[in-house]
Amino acid sequence: MKSTRKGIVIMAVVLAVMFAGTSVVLARGYGGCGGGSCAGPGFGGGPESGGPGLRAIMGLNLSDSQRDQALKIMETHQIDSIKARGEMIKGRDNLRKALQADTVNEQDVRKAYKKVSSMREDRLVARTKMMAEMKAILTPEQAKLLDERTEQGYDGVRPQRGDGRPFAGRGPANCPRR
Repeated sequence: MKSTRKGIVIMAVVLAVMFAGTSVVLARGYGGCGGGSCAGPGFGGGPESGGPGLRAIMGLNLSDSQRDQALKIMETHQIDSIKARGEMIKGRDNLRKALQADTVNEQDVRKAYKKVSSMREDRLVARTKMMAEMKAILTPEQAKLLDERTEQGYDGVRPQRGDGRPFAGRGPANCPRR
């Protein structure tokens, strides 16, 4: 009896977190620009936060079955991503503390930096796996269209990052919605 209640409570918390995250995404217009920066294409879009998002995926003329599978894939990975973001916040905070310590300890800085770097690597691998799962449910034509949209950005604006400029494309001035 107690384990059933515990399971129900855990499921309710997970669902509440998912709905809260989805509400934020919808309120922001499927990603895009918020908080002073351009998040990129859609639901956690851009290379830093997940690749093409909900808007790009749902714009592929999916069948009902494909849509259901795509949403399930995104939900599964969103739960993992929420947990990873929490750990990343802790890791960045530890790194900040190590960098701002009165007496800088090189080993502490290196350890904190390696931890954050490792977490970023894990998130990149998880996002790559998610996109492989997503592409597996698409037709070859849909996959090609998704690749084109990913390359261009969801509004048809080519991302400006790179080109030898480390901070190119960052900030509100480079956001296609502003």
